[in-house]
Amino acid sequence: MRRSRTALRLPPAAPVAALAMPCGALDEVLAAAAWDGKLVIDCTNAVQRGPEGMELKHVHGSPASEELARRIPGARVFKSFNAQGAENLVEPVYEGVRASNFYCGDDAASRATVRQLVADAGFDPVDAGPLRSARLLEPMMLLWVAVAQASGTREVAFRVLRR
Repeated sequence: MRRSRTALRLPPAAPVAALAMPCGALDEVLAAAAWDGKLVIDCTNAVQRGPEGMELKHVHGSPASEELARRIPGARVFKSFNAQGAENLVEPVYEGVRASNFYCGDDAASRATVRQLVADAGFDPVDAGPLRSARLLEPMMLLWVAVAQASGTREVAFRVLRR
């Protein structure tokens, strides 16, 4: 990892932090702030190059978001914003239909805040339950990449249909 010229500093009063960086930067980011009481949205994808291309990098078989929650036990960790490209973060609406964005976490009091942040970003929020569901959301990034490659465009998104 290339280190910046200045030390990383996060605003101490920020009640919500979105972690969206290469997974190799996680140690430096976690050391740069106090996490107790913060709502942390894990947007990262812990991936590595394997013999057949990109694959998930799980720490001792544990999904990355669950491992993050163990490392910052005073924080309320949610997984979200990890299964689409930057194009969808800029414009999540396809012909008038909002793309779905999944979120999961264990803190019931923070669930409405995360749902609202997903909606404010322009997505259809889809609650995927407890943080252990991150083990299902994390591989969705690989599915998104496969669909984008097979279709020849990054202008693709997931959508949950409801009756």
